[in-house]
Amino acid sequence: MTSTTKRPISLLLVDDDSEFAQSISSHESTAREGWTVRTARDCNEALDQLNESRADIIVTKLNLPGDSGDLLLSTAKREYPNALRFLLIDPFDQSSVQKGTGLAHMYLEAPIVASELVRSVSIVLRTQLRIRKKEVVEIIRDTKELHINTQPMQELLTTTSNPDCSLEDLIPVISKHPTAVATTLQVANTAFLGAGGHVDTIEQAIQMLGMDYVRNLAITELAKKQLELSPGMQEIANAVLKHCVETSQCGTQMQHFGVSAKQVQTLSSITLLHDLGKLVLLANKDEDYADLMGRSIENNRPLWHLEQAIYNCDHASIGAFLFAMWGLPENIVRATAWHHEPADFATNEFCYITLLHFSNCAANIKFEVPFYCGDELIPEVAEKVGLPLDYVKELE
Repeated sequence: MTSTTKRPISLLLVDDDSEFAQSISSHESTAREGWTVRTARDCNEALDQLNESRADIIVTKLNLPGDSGDLLLSTAKREYPNALRFLLIDPFDQSSVQKGTGLAHMYLEAPIVASELVRSVSIVLRTQLRIRKKEVVEIIRDTKELHINTQPMQELLTTTSNPDCSLEDLIPVISKHPTAVATTLQVANTAFLGAGGHVDTIEQAIQMLGMDYVRNLAITELAKKQLELSPGMQEIANAVLKHCVETSQCGTQMQHFGVSAKQVQTLSSITLLHDLGKLVLLANKDEDYADLMGRSIENNRPLWHLEQAIYNCDHASIGAFLFAMWGLPENIVRATAWHHEPADFATNEFCYITLLHFSNCAANIKFEVPFYCGDELIPEVAEKVGLPLDYVKELE
């Protein structure tokens, strides 16, 4: 699957419930999208079909006759890495969620109707087509320092992707990287978290911030270190990462507007990664990108506008592609890819795309961003969820 493909999108649905399979394959929404839908009853039949003709999208459940759906997904991930993988799960069955960890791009809660399945798959498909643009792929390919086979990043991502990962597993991995430890302790002791300088160990920090939060902090620090930026670029990189932490602070306070505690917790870790694509561009384009940052200030235009005009892609898509390559959760990939342009995803409920947009805009207003012009709030998006346009005044 590529962003330039002209052939119809092919979906393979693997389910032994023939009535459900028929409802999906014959539904008007799949025809409207122009998808071709094939069905298989079990893992072996699905693999036979994939050998005959690859699928762009694979949707399966775990409990299949014979081999289970996680074997199908793991095989598809290895043999057909460009296919998007979706797992139908019982939300109350934690074992099914754990079995699918790292194998599926998204979980879909069963039972699910055809229109909702198509809508969910379409959102992921649209994101993947955006981040797999030729220009994005070329920039990532040329930035070899951030590929998954770099040992420190691989160890961190492998450890944290394990659903059974514990404090005892994560602490020694983080502790190998003094800058990651220092940044984690610094953030844990900031006033907005109320710790008051009493967090002394990485164990205390992880307990306070959560493993996802610390993982993302460590990713940003490892990425900056592995890119080996020149001293001038390092200063800019530090400012970018400082903005990410400030965006996280603003995200934490979105609970004032009715955002659930779970969403706030996830948002606070997503925000830490949202501008990592800027570090990639600093490494890849060097002084040219630094100059572009300056031009965004001179012209009072958000940086991503200029990126799209010059590079035919932006840092959001670059970062999102990198996260997809690393196997990070799809909600991180999607929120990062679209946070500058959330209008098409905005509804009357908060989602991670719009929440990241709000947090990012708030950080640009509350804190100085010295090297580039930041994003402006899209009023229509805020109004849809009932967020006051002056919401930043209510943030501490």
